[in-house]
Amino acid sequence: MKGLVLEGGGTKGAYQIGAYKALRELGIEFQGVTGTSIGALNGAYIIQNDIEVMEDIWLNYDYTHFMNIDRETYERFKNVDFTTKNLNAVFELINKARKNEGIDISPLRQLMETTLNEDIIRKSKKDFGLVTVWWDKKINPYPLYIEDIPKGRLIDYLIASSSLPIFQTNMMDDKLYLDGMFCDNMPIGLLEDKGYEDVVVIRLIDDFIGKMNLNRHQNINIKTIIPSEYLGGSLNKDRDNVEKNIRLGYLDTMKAYERCTGIKYYFDVEYKYNEEYCFDKFRSMSNETIQYICNLLNIKRDASLRTVMEIVIPKLGEVLGLPKDFSYKDLFYCIYEKKLEENNINRIKLYDFNKVIDVVNTNIDSNRNLASNFEVRPKISIKKNKNTKLLTNCIIKDIKNQS
Repeated sequence: MKGLVLEGGGTKGAYQIGAYKALRELGIEFQGVTGTSIGALNGAYIIQNDIEVMEDIWLNYDYTHFMNIDRETYERFKNVDFTTKNLNAVFELINKARKNEGIDISPLRQLMETTLNEDIIRKSKKDFGLVTVWWDKKINPYPLYIEDIPKGRLIDYLIASSSLPIFQTNMMDDKLYLDGMFCDNMPIGLLEDKGYEDVVVIRLIDDFIGKMNLNRHQNINIKTIIPSEYLGGSLNKDRDNVEKNIRLGYLDTMKAYERCTGIKYYFDVEYKYNEEYCFDKFRSMSNETIQYICNLLNIKRDASLRTVMEIVIPKLGEVLGLPKDFSYKDLFYCIYEKKLEENNINRIKLYDFNKVIDVVNTNIDSNRNLASNFEVRPKISIKKNKNTKLLTNCIIKDIKNQS
């Protein structure tokens, strides 16, 4: 059986919508879904088989449909991260919020009451589980399957799983319930206990605690989808942020399943640029280019093929920020991606790598901006290094001249 686990993380959960759309497009089906906090909410709609409603809620309903707060309060809290890593900041905000009895999330309940059908979820014949905790001078973990939840109470328990302490206190059956993130933000165990041996985990926060959780489940096969960049604050429901995270979830998932390629960017799979092709381009660099690279990198060696293979290429990978086990193909793609980065080209988009090479080659000699050929992403933060630009320029010119 294949199961899906959805990590909690507030409005970062839009990422899971894009990821699930990609999984569905790939034809991957799940017999069970578990989640914590926003992961539980997303999971309920997935079990209901209503991704269109789910995406509509994310894209077309602003923060007022989730929280009863004014614009000023929303702006103050939207970029805060309510994670276990930031507990000091979280508790400070909790104390401030409790003086005003916390943020009212009754609009979220009303939204679920009109869009979520508990009967459909119960009759789906799929496993569904969530995690919350109840507080009695200590945290008491409370993982549940759908069959453990009294009929007619599913929304109550979904709210309980999503009850950040900054929200109004959530009392249910004379117990105070809190967000499940304080116990298990990635409930893999709920599926493992049901006998699942093949699990896909869609993460929202690439933190150490989550990695430790993954390491505790070595006996099952886990495919992990991890955000390739920060997803924004835990309450950020701004449409541009939601759209960006949905696109990112889709593209990260497609890359994880090798349906697109690239290092930081995303490109259609182009079989021409395989390991052999890329190796041949680096092997064929002129002595003049090799010597220029050696001078820039302070390598005191002759401009030979051995120098390229043993010294130059490993050093290039290090300078360009590639992992130690990078391939020739990784290096080849990375060199062209640096040109996109230098021009603030939006990376959260699928590109034709042939077009990228053509545009870069056309503009490399004149050093013209690439913005007229691709979509620019504003406010992109990139560490620009003069040597990196010189290195990539000379390699691209050499590869261009080989053609």
